[in-house]
Amino acid sequence: MIALSLSLPIFLQLYITGNTHAVQCYNCTDIADVSKCLTITECRASQSCYMEFKASGQTKTLGCTDNQQCGVTGDVAGSLVGRDLSGRQEPDCHECCSTDKCNRNLCEHLKPGTCTDDVKVDCAWMNSFFNICKDIHRAKLICPKFCVLCSLVDGNWASWSPWTPCDVTCENGTQTRTRTCTDPAPAHGGLDCIGSSTDTKPCLKQLCPVHGGWTKWSNWDACSVTCGVGIEKRHRNCSNPVPDRNGHQCFGDTLDARICLPGLCANGGWSDWGQWSTCSVTCGYGMQSRSRTCTNPRPSPQGKYCDGDPLENVLCRKDGCIPNIVFNAKGVTDISPTSGQTMIFGTTLVNEGHAYNTSTGIFTAPANGTYTFSTQFCVYSQEALYIAIVVDGVAYATMYAYDKDSDPCNTADTVAVLHAQSKVWVKCTWASAGAVVHEYSDRMNSFSGYLVHR
Repeated sequence: MIALSLSLPIFLQLYITGNTHAVQCYNCTDIADVSKCLTITECRASQSCYMEFKASGQTKTLGCTDNQQCGVTGDVAGSLVGRDLSGRQEPDCHECCSTDKCNRNLCEHLKPGTCTDDVKVDCAWMNSFFNICKDIHRAKLICPKFCVLCSLVDGNWASWSPWTPCDVTCENGTQTRTRTCTDPAPAHGGLDCIGSSTDTKPCLKQLCPVHGGWTKWSNWDACSVTCGVGIEKRHRNCSNPVPDRNGHQCFGDTLDARICLPGLCANGGWSDWGQWSTCSVTCGYGMQSRSRTCTNPRPSPQGKYCDGDPLENVLCRKDGCIPNIVFNAKGVTDISPTSGQTMIFGTTLVNEGHAYNTSTGIFTAPANGTYTFSTQFCVYSQEALYIAIVVDGVAYATMYAYDKDSDPCNTADTVAVLHAQSKVWVKCTWASAGAVVHEYSDRMNSFSGYLVHR
């Protein structure tokens, strides 16, 4: 098969208007079978396709040649003959115009078989203008012989295979079927089958059984004993998941046990007694104690605690007690004392031992021992006062109070070793006439004393 030139009406129209159109022709040299010539060349303007036959070698040459060469033989030079519309079938005409008046032997590629072109379509003209042979899947419908498509085969699907069994035995699954592009298979550039070679559909089985599963083991329980040999346990349940729909039960035990040895059992024993504590008093009768602990050995949780008391108490006696003898008196009853007068303090702030008498102003020692005494007096401005602390009639300390412009206070202190029933008091040895002692809330006149040591 070769490419063809313009049809005669189109050529004449282009000639009249002065326009030319190049055509494509098959281009092969010394080829025995023109149907195997597949090389294409584009001719120049005013050229058309031709085929030259060489009888000696039984070969043919195809290509482009100038128009208006019909009737010219190779041996007669310059004998140009115009186109003869009634005589275009002469063997010497090299042009193929794809019409009934063209050189029919040049325009056909003869192939055995029944493949034919559509008689209503000018395949040479269609190929010249639109390269219809390049569009294989259109050319096979109208110009199969011209475009050498007689052996082309489009693929077609074979029948579907049977559906496969469902790919699960329970619940949701899939079935599959297949087909092949073999009825017929595509050949010589034919189309492959359109569509999928595999088809699927869902399939539904009965609900799957739920097989039971163990939970994790619990922590070990406490040992059954606190001493000696015991047992501790742990547990698990067939609930992960719970078996359902004829599912398998869990295989194994729900309980696990092992021996535990928290320690040897032991009864308690007393430690040695501790040292006695000091007497609870410093004089007179008191208590002493000592203790022991149940730690020799310490009883195990299941062992027996020690019998008896952990604490022992006894009486104790301390000699040489110092009695609590102390007094503090204030507020003189006479602010205009005279020489030799005992000064009486009518109010006691403290009087442990009841040794000071607020009526007489005399302290009587209740026990032998060393005592200390102190007195304070305040006088009006420009008044004078002499005071003495007297022990059993003897002055142990004296005091003088006087000031010209203010109301001074002065004190006297002494220590005395007394026997029981010894007497101590404060005496005015001399005083100004009239009110001398200044007795007021911020001027305290006082007399105090206490037992220091026996």
